Amino acid sequence: MKMKKVDIDELTRSGVVFFNSKLEMLEDLPCKMYRMNKLNSLWAHFHDYFQIWYVSKGEFLHTINGQQYHISKGNMFVVPPFTIHRIQAPPEQEAEIWGCEFLPTFVNERFDDPPGEQPFFDVSYLTYFVHTESVSSHQMTFDGVTDSRIRGLMQEMLGEYERRTPFFQIVLKAHLLLLLSIIVRQVNGELVQSGFEKSEKYRDTMTKVVEYIQKNAHEDIKLEDVCAISNLSKSTFCSLFKEWTGKTFNRYLIDLRISNALGLLQHPSLTVTDVCYLAGFNELSYFCRIFKNYTGISPNQFRKQAATKQFLN
Repeated sequence: MKMKKVDIDELTRSGVVFFNSKLEMLEDLPCKMYRMNKLNSLWAHFHDYFQIWYVSKGEFLHTINGQQYHISKGNMFVVPPFTIHRIQAPPEQEAEIWGCEFLPTFVNERFDDPPGEQPFFDVSYLTYFVHTESVSSHQMTFDGVTDSRIRGLMQEMLGEYERRTPFFQIVLKAHLLLLLSIIVRQVNGELVQSGFEKSEKYRDTMTKVVEYIQKNAHEDIKLEDVCAISNLSKSTFCSLFKEWTGKTFNRYLIDLRISNALGLLQHPSLTVTDVCYLAGFNELSYFCRIFKNYTGISPNQFRKQAATKQFLN
């Protein structure tokens, strides 16, 4: 995830105010929560942290990336680091603003890694907010249920921040990640809706396929077989199956067979070879190798451990 590059000295010389996290945040906590009851205008400024504002009372103009937004009750916006923006509000307007400010490293310390390093999962929490061409996070309005959920989250975050009871940092981060998850879905509303429609369209088909695999995992099931059952091309099926189960077809089938083998190995009357073929594996050496990769021990060792546990119980 690439942050916007700016010349801080040049901007400050031109009159743009820079808010530095070292002055704004606690020494050992790269996150800050607050609630404002009064709102004054702020001239063009930027900061080295993310800023989230939720407005529960009042209204003002917010200019960001040269575009102006009329922000009012129920609106939320996200400002990425080093993004110039300004607030224009009536003098000493009564307002209620819930604010959250945090450095990317609060989400994951790897955000400090040099550019070009291997991407990591937590990038998805922030990547939608750092591109200047994406304006959907500059003014968001939520449905009633989501709005209430966000208000509750921010109130809990502020409470944790102010009380600072033991382990509050962990709770604060957990709440922030949940908040970002909700916002990411809001920003990608069309994608979420299309994904829901796609899921509903293929629900019966994928349910039938999964049930078939679970029932026949001991058989020699091939990708062509389940494609024929679903009446889908290989590429379409593989894409849908991964979305539906979170695994590729081959991985799902092997996981299921190993899971079945774990149960079969607890039957003393079955040999390891019996279990191999009953679980759906066609080669004993392959089965033993895969089993050890999954469990860290051989099928015989697992059987001995299972027998010992049964004896002790």
